[in-house]
Amino acid sequence: MKSGKCIKCHSSNVYVKAYEINSILINGKQVANESYICADCGYFETYVTDKDALGKIVARVEKIGDWKKVK
Repeated sequence: MKSGKCIKCHSSNVYVKAYEINSILINGKQVANESYICADCGYFETYVTDKDALGKIVARVEKIGDWKKVK
């Protein structure tokens, strides 16, 4: 989606918006994010863009274990 092409239907009718979902919390703090949507099939993705917050997930997993790694 970040390339402008939908990964589901392969349309190039993809749009992006920062903070479309404004309540993403990591460790209790709101984090920067951007959302992509395909206007043809409706496929939707959201990415956390705050690299510092992403690094904290790994540290939290090692300490608390509430996030589970997908295998």
